[in-house]
Amino acid sequence: MLSAERQQAAFNGWSVRTDVTPAGGLKPIWKYPNAHLDGFPRFMADRAEVERWKQTFALYIGEVKGDPTPGWLGLHPGA
Repeated sequence: MLSAERQQAAFNGWSVRTDVTPAGGLKPIWKYPNAHLDGFPRFMADRAEVERWKQTFALYIGEVKGDPTPGWLGLHPGA
């Protein structure tokens, strides 16, 4: 799945590999001004803003369904 050939053949956004050029006319993700890797922890620290985004996504996409990802305790550990 991670070979350069497979990453170039599958188009579902950007590759996890930095040596694979994005398809579909996209620039490398870090060339976009709003892709701030260093800003993510600051964004996550503003819990009110995170909750607003979460509720916006839930409104348009729906609530999260299914079991938590294995290895992650989820919102209610031990429940």
